[in-house]
Amino acid sequence: MVIIEMSKKTRYILSSMLCVSLTLLHSAPSFSSGYQSHDSIKESAVTFLMSKMSPHNRGQMDIKVITSRLDPRLRLRQCETALEPFLPTGANLSGNTSVGIRCQDNKPWSLYVSAKIIKYADIYVATRFLSRGKKLKQDDYALERHDISNQSIGYITDINEIEGKILRRPLRHNSIIPPNALTEAMLVKRGDRVTILAQNTGVKVHMKGKALKSGVKGEVIRVRNLSSKRIIEGTVLSEGVVGVRL
Repeated sequence: MVIIEMSKKTRYILSSMLCVSLTLLHSAPSFSSGYQSHDSIKESAVTFLMSKMSPHNRGQMDIKVITSRLDPRLRLRQCETALEPFLPTGANLSGNTSVGIRCQDNKPWSLYVSAKIIKYADIYVATRFLSRGKKLKQDDYALERHDISNQSIGYITDINEIEGKILRRPLRHNSIIPPNALTEAMLVKRGDRVTILAQNTGVKVHMKGKALKSGVKGEVIRVRNLSSKRIIEGTVLSEGVVGVRL
């Protein structure tokens, strides 16, 4: 055991140095003082990206924004004005993206924050294997919740865009039904006997006709009036019905 004897003067000096050290440690500013907090930077990025989603889309889907962890060694001076987020050229609003954050006070700085935008929506999927050329019926598709963040082929949320359409290619069971896989059903085929519906305000006249061209809903085709033998143009309204104006 070693016993160190100190003089009264030495003990006083050491005691004074300890008190000064403790006082300085207590009064020193925290390490982050004067620096912009990483949380405030990420919060600004998230709020900005969420604001870029249209109110219409936000009502149809769940949206989540996740920002990457900033380098803990990054220390940016506390901005004296509100942070200004911005979208870099070519940045996406879905999947992996980035958002710029800048300080525009008298000592400006800027940085980019990596983020991921995740979107979930109710979209239509095939309930069974569907063959090419099939006219879709109600039990051929169903709404399911899916991550659509990276759905480059597209998806359908409105039943009016799928009901009664024809498949241009086969679809597997549970696969997402993309818009480019569908085409309008052919409501009138060339050579078919059709009803010519001539109408004006308050007046409707039905005549028999023959289609000289096939057509989908809304398409203008030529038909022959079987009574007058005249060839006229009309718009396909529904299956076997072509409308003309009086």
